[in-house]
Amino acid sequence: MIYIDAAFIYLKIKKTLRHSAVLAVLFFLSITAAYCHETASYHYDFNQRCDEAYESIMSMKMEEGRRQLQLELQQNPTNLIPVFLANYADFLTLIFNGSPEDYARMKPLMEDRLNKLDMGDKSSPWYNYCKAELNFQGAFIHLRFNEFVSGGFQFRKSFLQLKTNHNKFPQFKYNNILLGLEEAIVGSAPDNYKWITNLLGMRGSIRGGVAKIVSYLNHSQDNDTHLKTEAILYYCYLKFYLLEDRKETWNYINDSHLDTKNNLLFAYMKSNLALDDNKASLAEQVIEARNQSSAYLNVPLFNSQLGIALLDKMDDNAVVYLKRFIKEYKGSIYLKNIYQKLSYYYLAKGDINNARLYKQQILQAGSQEVDADKYAQRYAKSPGLPNVFILRAKLYCDGGYYTRALDELGKQKPEELKSLAEKLEYYYRYGHICNLIGKKDAAISCYKETIQLGKESQEQFAARAALELGQLYEDSGQKASAIENYQLCLSFKNHDFQSSIDQKAKSGINRLGR
Repeated sequence: MIYIDAAFIYLKIKKTLRHSAVLAVLFFLSITAAYCHETASYHYDFNQRCDEAYESIMSMKMEEGRRQLQLELQQNPTNLIPVFLANYADFLTLIFNGSPEDYARMKPLMEDRLNKLDMGDKSSPWYNYCKAELNFQGAFIHLRFNEFVSGGFQFRKSFLQLKTNHNKFPQFKYNNILLGLEEAIVGSAPDNYKWITNLLGMRGSIRGGVAKIVSYLNHSQDNDTHLKTEAILYYCYLKFYLLEDRKETWNYINDSHLDTKNNLLFAYMKSNLALDDNKASLAEQVIEARNQSSAYLNVPLFNSQLGIALLDKMDDNAVVYLKRFIKEYKGSIYLKNIYQKLSYYYLAKGDINNARLYKQQILQAGSQEVDADKYAQRYAKSPGLPNVFILRAKLYCDGGYYTRALDELGKQKPEELKSLAEKLEYYYRYGHICNLIGKKDAAISCYKETIQLGKESQEQFAARAALELGQLYEDSGQKASAIENYQLCLSFKNHDFQSSIDQKAKSGINRLGR
């Protein structure tokens, strides 16, 4: 990472903000001028300039994308595609960098775009599709800012608009992209909530939803780039997390030769999946190779990802990037998690004072909206510090450095562990590593020991052991045993990471047809 003089940074930021303000005014005037064409016929022309704007925005070159959309509106003021695509820029900015202040500023703009789309040609398949996409983005943003009721209603509106569009225009292939995603989301709901989705008119399955996206990808031509980037993103995330087909996901990513250097969404996806699949070295390579030009949106999450990748191999540069994330990030989620990572780093390095300092700072940082932050908060309130050998084993394992992880566990005798939490984590970590290196019998034994010891514990490890035991049995074709362990996983309540662990168990049951 290149370090630049602070005065230079200040001048660049000042210039960028002034330039952004001018662009925003011009873009607003362009849309306002379009509103004045009341007698004109609003239409949808997804032309080459709009394609280029879409690619710029989806690569995270927001200003370039907005410039292209502004030019299109000036020359074609009744084209609604620029209105549709302008929302993507605000949506992605809020998802990656959004603070409450950003949301307050962008929310009315997003609502105005939906109102503008009401003026479109109802006989076009783009009419309902554009509105459905903006409603989906709005739902996602509502949920991002804890507006759950509004988010739920807007998601339902999007889903029903897509179904209407599919019935009215069955040959409109782009419908399969977003409808596939939403059907997979609905299909991942647990059985005891299915009646709610059915009552609201929403039905779907994970496999059926993924199949729709695959249908679009299989039939799209190389020169047909409309919405293709998001189709690829949706497919990879659904395949990786809900279908648990990680090998096939990586095959697709590698065979597709995605431009992870110049498309920062692809770079983020690949590094994100790598970190979740014990491939810290790959994540590090992708993040460091990305285009870091000022033409791109600054995404502090890359700093947190790189910091975590380096932490997983005990690299001292980890703290540089973790602290940079804290300094630059404008949102509230994941802050507690990153302070916990800093506490882990110092503990793993033997700096007890700083480990305790950053542990204490978790209490005042960020929010508790996601499981990782809730876990960090409970860590901050717990007495003492974790067992250093188990902690190092966890970090090395998370990064894919399995030999080092086993070496660390070998330094600790399980019978000498004093607390139940430490014993649970020891047996879980040992089983998890054995599973990852192909020692299935040893993994099963450790998982069962974890489950037996942790039945009544608030710790996450018994639930995780049951989940991974279910996945192990599923992979070996033992369907009944897999379902039994997924259901066992769901029976554990009030533990850390319950939302994400339960979601994976429910997806497993859905995959097996129950």
